Amino acid sequence: MSIETVRKRLSIRSWRRGTKELDLILGRFSDENLVKLDMSELDLYEQLLSNDDHLIHGWLFEKEESPKIFKYLVKLIRESMQL
Repeated sequence: MSIETVRKRLSIRSWRRGTKELDLILGRFSDENLVKLDMSELDLYEQLLSNDDHLIHGWLFEKEESPKIFKYLVKLIRESMQL
């Protein structure tokens, strides 16, 4: 599968999370940043998206500590949220 196909698939998954808030946060992040990520980072982002919305929300809003494997991505997403 080409990297462009992976990016398109992850963008769709980012915009269709199930909660409007995460749709907007992750959708905007994907629109602005997926093109900058390499294949290994995209694989990691896909793993992050495989988690439940309430977990991702908790990590992004620092209600829960994210697993070490996702710290870098959570930081990037938080920065894109302009908090």
